[in-house]
Amino acid sequence: MGLMQRREFLGALASAVAKPQDAITAEVMEVFPAPSGPSALLVHHADEATREGFANWLRSNSGRQITCVFQDKTQFTGRIFRIALCFGRGLILLNAPTAGVRAKDVLRFK
Repeated sequence: MGLMQRREFLGALASAVAKPQDAITAEVMEVFPAPSGPSALLVHHADEATREGFANWLRSNSGRQITCVFQDKTQFTGRIFRIALCFGRGLILLNAPTAGVRAKDVLRFK
């Protein structure tokens, strides 16, 4: 009986740890626009409270295909990369021009 309770506890603990964060957000630091093709965004944490969480997420998702959703519901798809020499900075390579995206815009990832 005691062993079963321990297994249930460890299973519940593992599922709680494995839950994805609600939403990862980032702030645009710089926009590298291209009027007729791929563009790029330099991003970092959206606020001080999310700094470490964003850095950890970025480390484990570098190279991953993502969808960026901006506050006005505009969406872009691309690939995010961790910039190794800049703690907590990411470079997003987008598949399309970045019309309307500006520094200080906040986005979330899907």
